[in-house]
Amino acid sequence: MSYGLIYTIPFATIDNIPCVVEIEKDNYSGEVMELKGGNSPFTIDIADDEFLYTPIRFSTATIRVVGSDYLQSLFTTAYQEYRVVFKKNGIVTWIGFIKPEIYTQDYTSDVFELEMECMSAMSTLEFIDYEVEGKKKEFVSLWYLLKRCIEASSANYNAVYLPYVYAKSEKEYLSGSNILYDMRVSEQNFFDEGGKAMKLKEVLEEVCKFLNWTCVDWKGELYFVDLDHDGVYHKYNVTLTEKEDVGFNSITIQNIGFAGSDHSMDILPGYNKVTIKCSNYPIPETLNFSVDYDDLDQLVTLPDIVSGNDVSHRLLLNPGDLNMYQYEQFAHRVDINGYKNNVEAENLLGAIPMRYCNYKMVDKDGGKVPDITEYNYTDIIRVRLKNKDGIVLGGYVPVFILRSPCVAYPPGVFCINASVKYFQNEELSPLSKDRWGGNLMIGTKLFIGNTDLTTDDPVLGNNLYKCTYISFGEYEDGDYKAIINDKKLNDPYQGASGKMIYSSLTGSGVTTGELEFQLLASMYPSEVNKYGVFLQNFTVKFIPRDGEDTTSNSDRIYENVINENYINELDEIELKISSYNHDGACYGKVVLWTDYLRDDLYSYIERTTIRPEEQLIRRIINRYNATRVKLTQVIKESSDITPLSRLSDNYMVNKRFINAGGSIDYKMNRFQCVMIEI
Repeated sequence: MSYGLIYTIPFATIDNIPCVVEIEKDNYSGEVMELKGGNSPFTIDIADDEFLYTPIRFSTATIRVVGSDYLQSLFTTAYQEYRVVFKKNGIVTWIGFIKPEIYTQDYTSDVFELEMECMSAMSTLEFIDYEVEGKKKEFVSLWYLLKRCIEASSANYNAVYLPYVYAKSEKEYLSGSNILYDMRVSEQNFFDEGGKAMKLKEVLEEVCKFLNWTCVDWKGELYFVDLDHDGVYHKYNVTLTEKEDVGFNSITIQNIGFAGSDHSMDILPGYNKVTIKCSNYPIPETLNFSVDYDDLDQLVTLPDIVSGNDVSHRLLLNPGDLNMYQYEQFAHRVDINGYKNNVEAENLLGAIPMRYCNYKMVDKDGGKVPDITEYNYTDIIRVRLKNKDGIVLGGYVPVFILRSPCVAYPPGVFCINASVKYFQNEELSPLSKDRWGGNLMIGTKLFIGNTDLTTDDPVLGNNLYKCTYISFGEYEDGDYKAIINDKKLNDPYQGASGKMIYSSLTGSGVTTGELEFQLLASMYPSEVNKYGVFLQNFTVKFIPRDGEDTTSNSDRIYENVINENYINELDEIELKISSYNHDGACYGKVVLWTDYLRDDLYSYIERTTIRPEEQLIRRIINRYNATRVKLTQVIKESSDITPLSRLSDNYMVNKRFINAGGSIDYKMNRFQCVMIEI
């Protein structure tokens, strides 16, 4: 976005420090109008949640101007149309936007004070959907997510502070490595089952909850605060490309000075119990795929095939949402809905669901009658690459594609099963037991993200198209022959059978990305195949290596007692990003390098490797096993106080506090500071 200045509101503090509120409009170029400020031209309120581990603590602001212009042009329905930049002594001290869809004003006086409510730049993330930048959902780093949220806020912050807490190991920590580059999570985690996206504010909250951080916008800068971290912070520029090391400062309130007498003290309660729920958003059942024919609508009833006393009654079904591919001659896709009740659908090439019932005509009462009274259908997928005139659909073509959202697959195997029935020119006559069955070859391609799990056929090599060819065994009852079972007795995949394609090329770690399974077919133009090839009981199933759990749909609960003497129970904390704890291949599980993050994240706070959810419980127990003091004091506004400051009061010996929000009136140079004991 490109903003142009439209209004200024200059004023001075009681200490005669110059200040100005600048209101900019998106895509504005024109004259700048100066407005007159009210009694308190600019005030801000910083959220002061008493729970210290809240993931975000953002601010709001109020602008007050005096005049006879209602400034109705500032009414906006867009969340980032009017940007507000407050400068004190020439330094950017607050950045935000006029709140959308809010406008209330006195309508009785000629001259009045107009109030405009504003929200901080980071708060506008609640209006912005998470969007995938590439063509497919991928695993993205936590660093990417933080940058994405900062950029989307359209705030040109003076600096961004991040605590240097985590690493792969102590050695990696000492080397200064940034593990946030390597901790990745599926973008599918930010979309629900219906495809609706999370807001970026929710994404930011989930990242902060997982890292046990609090995001605070403060006086033109953005802070990610780790309450328990006593080590270094990295101070970045707004693009997170340059950094320097900083620490926290210590301030005595009496040295700042007071700006009022409205002080108070509260005793904050302790808690008796803490519960953390890892909300497991499970992978869909498309990993265990089979066609449900009862859910498909009938497309057309085809003319019966009659050969002597043998009759075949056939129905074609509309594949609906199944990615089956139907072609006219020479690989042109068709609109399958245009073939409703049209017998020409029989001549379509490609793949289509079909039901058939074979029966005989028998002599009865001097005539021929069916030997059945109800149709007993066999459900199949018909694959057909030659039409009735012998014209071949050229090349190797995908006839069926399965896709599954972006997930991390542990070591395991994809099992493909089906039975096949071939036909040659003679009506309903199965072919001989050769490998190809009428020169039609069936194979698969399997991708997880950018990883191609396809292998070359040991006989054909890379002929025609690089794919894993499927071999079929001997004929079974009903003239079908099944896919040859690759499973060996000592394979560590309980329940696996059929054509096996392994999810990991190295045998360890996870493979991440969207899954795409292609069923491919090709036929040489030597035989006319009028009726197609029938695939029965077609399934694709993922079987994890023994000991790996991918099927758990239940949430993971962590809980512990804080202090059983207290009566208050802490509200349940829900995490949508979490570590792997043998609780299913869920979208919210973090991957570190090539494997799930388990309990192997090094924390400088504990000087050992930890599981983030368990560390959060320990943090809360340490903070809330006893009551804490909250002071609210009216002091002078000072640039020395930041979210990283450690505050003290001469009348509270041996107690240390953090700045946990409050209200600032810049005209009066007054900060009603909320201080919570740590």
